[in-house]
Amino acid sequence: MTKKNCGLKLTLTILATISLFTCIIGCVVPVGSQVGDNAPDFTLSTLDGGQVTLSELQGKPVMLIFWTTGCYACIFQMSSLEEAYETLGDDVEFINIDIGESNYRVRQTVDSYGFSLPVALDSDESVTTAYNIGPTPTNIIIDKDGVIHHIRKGAFLNTDEILEIFSDLE
Repeated sequence: MTKKNCGLKLTLTILATISLFTCIIGCVVPVGSQVGDNAPDFTLSTLDGGQVTLSELQGKPVMLIFWTTGCYACIFQMSSLEEAYETLGDDVEFINIDIGESNYRVRQTVDSYGFSLPVALDSDESVTTAYNIGPTPTNIIIDKDGVIHHIRKGAFLNTDEILEIFSDLE
């Protein structure tokens, strides 16, 4: 075997090994981030100075909206979320979970757009990690028993899409 062939064989072996490990690492999905899993519990500070604990909301459906202030799709879907929030009233809990931004920046955005949905601050991104959140927005619907019912990566286009998911929970 020539030096050139040995080098090519070694290079291909290294690339194959890297590809295999990348797939293994990238394909592992943490428990708690899939439909059918129990939703990981958390307690977060809210923008209004309080706290929200997911397990205390058990008994009614919950919608978690993972977002950031610089995400245009997040801002786009907010009017549909606000309308669904008003339509569903006290039957469903909505929590906007801001990922890793300062209280000041989030407050500016909420005030600027006039959002009324409750906002929780995942300052250290521990909840984002627990739910294996990648792109924003990611919307997670949890049923009244604390089980993840639906995951939507990307923005809802209208209120009806949101209401339809909650009608499936009844």
